[in-house]
Amino acid sequence: MARHQRADGTYLRVLHSSAGLFAERGYLGTSVSDLVERAGLTKNAFYSYFPNKEALAVAIVEQTAAQWPPLIATFEAMRAPAVDTVIALSFEVADRFSRDIVVRAGVRLSLERDTIKTPVPPPFEGWVEEIERLLSPAGEWELMGLAAPADVAARVIVTCLIGAQYLAEGGDMTKRLAEVWTVILPGLRPTPDPAARIATGQALRDRARAAAVNSAPTTMVRIVGS
Repeated sequence: MARHQRADGTYLRVLHSSAGLFAERGYLGTSVSDLVERAGLTKNAFYSYFPNKEALAVAIVEQTAAQWPPLIATFEAMRAPAVDTVIALSFEVADRFSRDIVVRAGVRLSLERDTIKTPVPPPFEGWVEEIERLLSPAGEWELMGLAAPADVAARVIVTCLIGAQYLAEGGDMTKRLAEVWTVILPGLRPTPDPAARIATGQALRDRARAAAVNSAPTTMVRIVGS
């Protein structure tokens, strides 16, 4: 895909309109005709942006995945305790899943990757390694003494994050995620008051958003508000 097309308004419109269909119907349940009709384009115009349905699905997954590295960097720069950082990240991701149709479609397409001929990475690829790094004593500023190995904790957290998103579809994602952390925290680290720790993580998420907007308005408004 040409670089100028990626910045084209029509390209983004096709991406978002198609994401709505993929999020609702899945990959196999969405036809090229459906995508063309939803985009409001002729087939020739549609194919000038995406040669086939597989290319469009990959583009949506790539756009979703591109959000995560700067997001992790933003929260890590806050230099908060590792557990609070991971909790804050999870609530930010959940919020994006709830309000960003491209993220919702990207996660679903990743889960359905076996039905797509073009290779598609699994959802939240690299997140297990990133969370393990954050939770490992060598990679953080406070030595936590986890009740579970960092790699095990990271796998469980990512698995629960994905599951919570689908359990909460059409419901309160924040509530579902708070329930997940209420169960996870006692097994992750001795936590006298999980609700207080969850609230601390949510507050960190809010501070990171505010700091991002104030420090880099032209760039971070897109990252935080996308």
